[in-house]
Amino acid sequence: MAQQTTSQTGVVATLVVVAVILAAGYLALELYGEGERSKAIAETRGTQVVQALSRFKLEAGKYPGDLNGLVPKQIPVLPKCPGGEAFAYAAAAGEYTLTCPNIGFKTSPYTYDSRSRGWQG
Repeated sequence: MAQQTTSQTGVVATLVVVAVILAAGYLALELYGEGERSKAIAETRGTQVVQALSRFKLEAGKYPGDLNGLVPKQIPVLPKCPGGEAFAYAAAAGEYTLTCPNIGFKTSPYTYDSRSRGWQG
């Protein structure tokens, strides 16, 4: 009888370990999916800003000092990052970057660079 109880305890412990591993895997997939959704939203909204910046530069010959210079002529309202914060904008030497500080569970910001014309982070 004691041997059967030990065997059942081992099975229960194994099932608990499997359940914990499955839960951790599900959580990791959920966080990864949320991060990917946030990146897609940032890119879609950021593209609106990139297009407005291009229109501004065509008219003014340079990029604005800040994104508020785009409103309302180039874009009616400035879109925000997925978390609700404003895009960070930095212009220098005829190029610029747009950044969303928090995308999903990532620790690094998600940034568009006009030099590479791509998003990284």
